[in-house]
Amino acid sequence: MKKFSLRTKTILGVALIEASLLVILLFTTFNLLSELINETVVKRATTTSNLFYSTTKNAFLAFDLASLEADVKELMANPDIDYVRIVDTQNRIFAQSGNDALLSQPFEADTHVEQATNGTYDIRTPITIDDTVYGYIDIGINISSVKASLEDIRHWATFLAIIEMALVALFSFALGSYLTKQLKSLQIGARALMTGQDEQYRNVHIAVKSNDELGELATAFNHLAKHLQIENVQRKEAEFELQRFNESLEQLISERTAELHKKNEELDQTNRSLKEAQVQLLQAEKMASVGQLAAGVAHEINNPVGFVTSNVETLTDYVSTYRLLFLEMDNLLRTSEDVQINPNYQILVSSPSYQNIDFINDDLEHLLNESRDGLKRVEAIVQGLKQFSRVDSDDSQLASLNDCVKGSLAMVNNKLKYVCHVQTHFAKLPTIQMNVGKISQIVTNLLINAAQAIETTKLMGELTISTCCKDDFVELRVKDTGCGISEANIRKVFNPFFTTKSEEEGTGLGLSISYGIAREHGGSLAVESTEGQGTCFTLRLPIKK
Repeated sequence: MKKFSLRTKTILGVALIEASLLVILLFTTFNLLSELINETVVKRATTTSNLFYSTTKNAFLAFDLASLEADVKELMANPDIDYVRIVDTQNRIFAQSGNDALLSQPFEADTHVEQATNGTYDIRTPITIDDTVYGYIDIGINISSVKASLEDIRHWATFLAIIEMALVALFSFALGSYLTKQLKSLQIGARALMTGQDEQYRNVHIAVKSNDELGELATAFNHLAKHLQIENVQRKEAEFELQRFNESLEQLISERTAELHKKNEELDQTNRSLKEAQVQLLQAEKMASVGQLAAGVAHEINNPVGFVTSNVETLTDYVSTYRLLFLEMDNLLRTSEDVQINPNYQILVSSPSYQNIDFINDDLEHLLNESRDGLKRVEAIVQGLKQFSRVDSDDSQLASLNDCVKGSLAMVNNKLKYVCHVQTHFAKLPTIQMNVGKISQIVTNLLINAAQAIETTKLMGELTISTCCKDDFVELRVKDTGCGISEANIRKVFNPFFTTKSEEEGTGLGLSISYGIAREHGGSLAVESTEGQGTCFTLRLPIKK
């Protein structure tokens, strides 16, 4: 942005003020002069037209064309009359004289001098009797000299304004130079004080050339320069002392800071190690206890399940034999006439037990099938407990991710069935090398978290579990319609001890440990969530490790 000096600003300011006043004065003068001339011309035209009207009215009504011609010629004797025309309402000319070019043009009355662009002011007076119009008197008055005089006045006024502006600019220049000359000396002295050294401080002095305010300002500046000289000496001494003190203080602070930094690093490392050890110890103890309990429960359940399964199979054989014998006996009884006349046969046939025997035979097979299905579910739960009991083991094996998911579903089915509908979409997956117990722990944790998220909505939700192969990875997606996770919390869900649940519901270690297990297997655990709509966790494990 261009920088203007004070002198330039003074000249421009005074010139701008003067120019504004001149413009206002010229504009007002021109308007008043224009209105005055217009009023004079209109008054002259109106007077002339009215006088001529009084003279020619009777002759017009009497159709005295000779008198009209004489009146017209008499009026045209005036040098400022361009034309006169007398017509009736049908534009029939009774008498006319003057400029032929103006008379040949259609008549248009003027109401202001500015409208008379051709230099002739046109006015029309109607000839009336009792408000009835019988004709018109059209008169054209030459105003060229008036307009020329007005234009000359404008030119002279503009010329005088330009001369006055030049004088004002010259006066402004002289005034600005006078005002800024002393200020220039002050400016030079101020710059010397800002950028000068000790020697320059002693030589700064402004000459006082007047007794006005500028002289007082120069005197005050000289006092200020002298005071600054004294302050400069004191400042140098204080700076020297402060520099010595700062050097010793900086050395002391540097030593203390280095020592404190070292202690902080040791303390941070100790805290991290302690926190990791606490997490690992807590999880190890928890998983060891759960694993032992799961292994014991699985072992104890396996024994009764084994002989119950065996008994159900044996009972199925017995029932089949019983049904065959019953059918043969029933056929024999129905075909033997001697038996049918026996009163005991009639009592047997009419008894409620015999009447329901067909239903019992059909229901027996249904009950046995349900018992076998129930035992298979118990075996699946036991298998899941066996997998979960190996969570603290470091052994890995070839296994299918689908089997881990199915085992975990069997374990937590009782938690899920009351809060959501479960939909499964299992793709055909290859077996991969993994720790079955630890992967089952991840899946179980995701399923329980989904159930708890849906439960907070107090509505029956949807839980969709799907698997697929993608980019040399097997992928598990657990998607729920629960409460979702806010943007502020979604970045912290895998942090140790972070939880939005109460102390009774969780410790904040489940997802952190699951994330670590996934990374341990060379995979990943990711989350996508929209608050109020639901959450989707994605577990990816490499096919080749």
